[in-house]
Parts: sequence; structure tokens; C-alpha cells
Amino acid sequence: MNGNILIADDDQNVVEIITESLDREGYVIETACDGKDALDKFERFDPDLVILDTVLPGLDGFEVCSRILTNKNKPDIPVVMMSDDVMSESFKESAKYGAKEIIRKPFTVAEIVTKINKYFTDANEKREIIERNESLEMEVKKNQIDYDNIHKKLKLKVLNLRALSDLSQDLNKLREPQEIIHILCLTLMGQVGISSVAIFNNENLDAGELSFAGGIGVQEYDLENITFSRDSKLIEYLVSKEGVLDLEENNIGGEVAEEIKPIINLGFKYCILMVVKSNFIGIILIGNKINKQDYSENDLEMFNFLSHSAANGLANSRLYSKLQNTYLSTIKVLVSTIEAKDPYTNGHTKRVVKFANLLAERLHLSKKEQEIVSFGAALHDIGKLGVYENILNKSGELTEKEWKVIKSHPEIGANIIKDMDFLEPASDLVRHHHERLDGNGYPDALKGDEISIGARIVAVADSFDAMTSNRPYREPLSYKEAIRQLFQQTDKFDEEIVRHLSYLVESKII
Repeated sequence: MNGNILIADDDQNVVEIITESLDREGYVIETACDGKDALDKFERFDPDLVILDTVLPGLDGFEVCSRILTNKNKPDIPVVMMSDDVMSESFKESAKYGAKEIIRKPFTVAEIVTKINKYFTDANEKREIIERNESLEMEVKKNQIDYDNIHKKLKLKVLNLRALSDLSQDLNKLREPQEIIHILCLTLMGQVGISSVAIFNNENLDAGELSFAGGIGVQEYDLENITFSRDSKLIEYLVSKEGVLDLEENNIGGEVAEEIKPIINLGFKYCILMVVKSNFIGIILIGNKINKQDYSENDLEMFNFLSHSAANGLANSRLYSKLQNTYLSTIKVLVSTIEAKDPYTNGHTKRVVKFANLLAERLHLSKKEQEIVSFGAALHDIGKLGVYENILNKSGELTEKEWKVIKSHPEIGANIIKDMDFLEPASDLVRHHHERLDGNGYPDALKGDEISIGARIVAVADSFDAMTSNRPYREPLSYKEAIRQLFQQTDKFDEEIVRHLSYLVESKII
């Protein structure tokens, strides 16, 4: 075995016997003849085990044991005491001072060698266990660090995917192409730190060329004169790549290289095709990163994902625009039908739509809310389709029964459009444009804020045009007089809306 042993005993015969026996076992031995010498040798020799006689000149073995075991450098070193005192007090004292064991003198060589070997065997096993545990702890810590790093990366990727998923949904909900392009550019700059982005698309699928539609970090005048033909070699090459094209690829040559030269000169690095269900609708040009670093695989995947989402959004906006135009055409036919029944209101609906649109814009309503106001204004009298022409065109005073029929037209109109998905949001305006702020209107006797802002706008626009239009029973009022009368009817009309209408009149916008 290997190990350093310090033996302290003033009996040289005992020291020689133990030294010789342990030396044969392979231990390195150092000896001391008194307590002070033992402490000095302990500091210099740095033993793995100490054998002390309880009785030593100067400092006794118990004091030496105490000082050794309070040493901060080796507090766990095993100490074996030797004593020729057969009384149990020596054993108690040894335990008190922290000795591992006490050996009675006289002892056999075999006894002491066996005990010492056992201490070192146990110590080696303990050391191996500690080292193994430390190694395992280091491995666990390393694995934990690796796990934490992977977890952080996965968490970041999940957050990015969640953000991209939300963005994809937002892009698909947007109806204005410019909004879609703007959000896409902002996202690319924010998520990846891109220095410049430019979008080229066509207004419709039949257009032969792609033109600059918007971007960020670019000079528009540099791009406004650049166009890409749908049947160009670049587009053909992009389709074959089915992904993100690095414009600086070494194998790009011929006509494709000539086509991309102007955009490379403007600092663009990548080009991405925008495709929806095999329909090519545009391309995205991407510049270098702001921090000048290379793009990662995750960045390129993000480009593909966002280009697909934006392409879907643009395609949906076109479908929405076509659907909207179809509905608008339907509305125009319905309005023409209404005004054909009531010749005295010719042009009334068109003017109410104009006034209502201007008021909605002045009140800073959202685009969606402005759209609903426009539809509500256009359809506010659609319920008159259910009113007899002889009542609508009657020049004299209406009977109570006839008034009841007339007053039913808001409810009839709302019922006509309530099941049409595109027009249903406007049904509230159609139903409630004859409500009053004081609750004396019809058909639901709503009051104050119970009446939507859209219905209040249409009510003002409708009444203003009725006052300023020719009727069989009276002459039209001037715009100024109509505004004055509207201000006097604060129990009926929203004063703020009338104030905005007054501004439009005074500014000659109306």
C-alpha cells in the first residue's frame, strides 16, 4: 500500500518495530520522539495517518491529537493512540480528543499492521467514492449547463414560433396590402435585425410585372424604376430554388446574374419568392444584418415562414377586395331600387354616404368602423323596399296607420341584411338611425350612449340631407339654417357630431 504515516513515541524499540513492519507494507514512515517534534513533523511531512503514544515528553499524546485534529488543512486525518494503561479512562480520553482508535501495549505486529491496512483500505475506498461522486457531480453540472442552454434555446425558439404564429394570424386578418407590407418589414427588422427590406408585387395575378410596393431602410427612388417580369429568368430561377436565394451565390450566371446586378448594387443579399397555392404574387429583397453578422439557418427559416404568411395575407386582401366590390355593386343596385320607389329622394343615399364618411373620418374612427358607417349609410333606407309606394309618395299628411308603416322601415331594413355576413355589422346602424338621445326615437327607444356612434352619425347625416333637399311639402333649407336647427335639437342629435358637420360646412368640404 501507499501512504505517509507519522509515528510519535518516546520508546525507540516500539518505533523501530512499527516502522520496520509498515515499511515492508510499502508505507512511507516519519517518526517523532516527543509532542512538539510530532507537531513539527506533522506540518512538514503531511501524513495520511498518525500513530501517537498517549504519554509523550513535553506535550502528551492527547494534546497533540487535539491540535492535529483542529488543524484546518487536514481536519479529517485518522489518529490512532497507543497506551499501556489498561484502564478505561485512556480510552475515554482518546475518544474525547477525536482519536479513531486506541491500541493497547504490548501489541503484535500483525495486529497493528492489520489495523493500519484497514484504515488505508477504507480511506482509499472513501476517497474513490468521493472522487467518483465529485466526477458525477461535475458531469451532472455539465449536463445541467448543457440542458439549461438547450432549454433556453428551445424556449427562445418556442417564443419566436409563438410570436411568428401570432404574426401570421395578424397578417391573414389584415385587409390593406400596405398594412401587410409594413408589418412584414417591421417584423423582419425587429426579429432578425435586417438593415433593409423591399417588397415587389403585382396588383393582380394577371399583371405582367412586379413593381416596388414598399419597404424599410431603402430609398424609394432607387427602387421605383426597377421592375421584374413574371416570366423573367430570375423568377424562373427562384421557382426552381423553392426557398431563399443567396444573391451572392457563385453559381448564378447568365441572364439571372444580369437581372440581379442592380439589386445587389443596392445592398440586397437575399431574395425570397412569395407564392400562394402555386400562384406567384411577389418577391421580398433582404439586405445585410445591421450588426454585419451572417444569417443563421433559423433566420432563413423565418424568412420563408414570413414570406408565406405575407403572401397569404396579400392573397386574402385581394379576395376581400373583390368580395367587397361585389357587395358594393349589390348595395348600389339596392339603393337604385329604393330611390326608384321614392323619386323625391333621388341622390339622397349617395349624399348621406358622403356626409357620414366625412364625419366618421373627422371622428377618427378605425378603418373597419368607417367601412361599417359607409355601409350603414348606404343601406339606412333599404327597409323602404317593404313600404308601399303610395305611402312613400303621398304629398299630404300621413295617417297614424301610414306613419306606423313608415316607422317600420328601420326594423325591416335591419332584418333584410342581418344574415349577410359582410353587411351584418351595419344592421345596427340601419335599425337605429331614427333613435333619439332622449329615448323617444324608434324602433327600440334607445337613449344616450345606448345608441352606437355609427347610428348617431347616420342619424345626423340623414337628417341634414333631408333638411337641405327639396320635398313635395316644403322648400330645402340652407346648409347654415340646417346646422342651426340640428344644434337646437340636442335631445335628438349628438352635439359633437353636429359640431364636426358644422366644421365641414364652414370649411366648404361639404
